[in-house]
Amino acid sequence: MSNATTIFHIQGQAPEAVEGALDAIFAREERPRALRLEGTYTAVLARALDPDLVAGYRYLILRAHPASAWTPLLELGNRTEGLDVALSAALNGCVVFTLFVYGDTISGYRVARNGAEVDRYLSDPTYFASEEDEEEHRLPGIGAFEELRGRPERFAELLPAGTAPAAMAQVVLHPGWWEEHDAALPTSAERLAVVRGIDSTDHMNDMTADTTKAKTSSDDAQDNDDGAQDDDDEDLVDETDRMRCIALALELWGPSEYPFTQELEDIPNTQAGPALALAFT
Repeated sequence: MSNATTIFHIQGQAPEAVEGALDAIFAREERPRALRLEGTYTAVLARALDPDLVAGYRYLILRAHPASAWTPLLELGNRTEGLDVALSAALNGCVVFTLFVYGDTISGYRVARNGAEVDRYLSDPTYFASEEDEEEHRLPGIGAFEELRGRPERFAELLPAGTAPAAMAQVVLHPGWWEEHDAALPTSAERLAVVRGIDSTDHMNDMTADTTKAKTSSDDAQDNDDGAQDDDDEDLVDETDRMRCIALALELWGPSEYPFTQELEDIPNTQAGPALALAFT
């Protein structure tokens, strides 16, 4: 998957209700509808992606999978911050679970319920962070990115029976940046020393020596191993696969499939079914 993809999943709402909610939301922003087209998935997608269409905000509403309670809404144009919250508020507080992936770089989700955001996750929160954010994050005891960790216990009722939120977090959400982040966290004693202003020069010198020793060993190992870079590449998490795992765990499409991790143009009509395109200027 080469492009950025964002898909809203709206629980328990028919496409007609989602259409009405979008119309109302964009009407409040004084953005009139520029397109409404129903038809096969392929034909409607092509029209919604037409570069000559004068509309910055484009959406594709699909029928829910026969075995699912979630109506997919594909965002094809400009990103709209807070649209999931607005949809939840407009649709009787229903749950809106939004998945997104940016190529092979980063994936994540947002969960809205009762017109408010419940949880948010980024597989690498430094991807969108400013230098100031990253500098703050380095300070012991400051969890600048903790609200982006993803906490499945906040939507535990959506998980399959027998699936513990902690297990989903450990197996699906934490591999990659978060595991590396947690492994590098300072110890409780180190954080306490910073908070109390304790003179821990000797301790810090020991840490510096250990770090230098580890760095030297690492450099030596890399010099002696031509395949080191390949090994690092093998350790990278497939963000598209992570997105698929989240979708399958919650059955956001079918119980055993999730087509939206492939290029959208490659999804066949037999898999996606009828669609409705909406666009707003």
